[in-house]
Amino acid sequence: MIQSKTIFTNFVAMAVAGNLFVVSVALGQTSELKKVEWANTGHMTIDGKLEAGIHPQEYGLNVEYLDINANNSYVYALLTLVSHVQRGKISEGQMKWLYERAIASAVPRNYIEEFMAFDHRKANLGQYMISSGGDSIARVLLYDTAQMIAYGDRYDRRHRSSNAYRKIYSKAAKILEISPGLARSIITIVKQEVRLLEKKTRVFWGETPYTPPKQ
Repeated sequence: MIQSKTIFTNFVAMAVAGNLFVVSVALGQTSELKKVEWANTGHMTIDGKLEAGIHPQEYGLNVEYLDINANNSYVYALLTLVSHVQRGKISEGQMKWLYERAIASAVPRNYIEEFMAFDHRKANLGQYMISSGGDSIARVLLYDTAQMIAYGDRYDRRHRSSNAYRKIYSKAAKILEISPGLARSIITIVKQEVRLLEKKTRVFWGETPYTPPKQ
């Protein structure tokens, strides 16, 4: 016999009036009414709170919102670091990765356009790190740096030796003052995820390539 348990179900009701979303959340016996006023574009409130988007799943970051200015500074720090460890260059494939990640992170399009136009070659990494979280974001910044380079190279169909990647990532870790042991752990995660993506591609689409529905 199955013993009954209390089940907590979230009921979200949205009433739209212009840009005003009224969200009612019922949890068990309690209910809470939240009023959220959204910006005209993207998943962001008018006071600059960006919905967490993919961050809880991708980074294990347990937050509901991100400050848009801090998030933008983080992206500029990422662009600056990736540029610095590649002698002032960022490839088309790497920018494509950034564009896709920004979309998945619920960033409004006008900010994404600013990311794409950012002059990373003359930027100050320390300045953007301070305004995005300082040392607390160093580890994830190394992780994203490795992701942007590794996945970007896949888009570019560029092949580098393991030693070439090791030198780039070691340089980034040194700049961020991350110990060699911790840096290896972070880079190992990226390598595992790249292999997992390759496996997904084979399993999902190897025998049955995606076919868009006919219009």
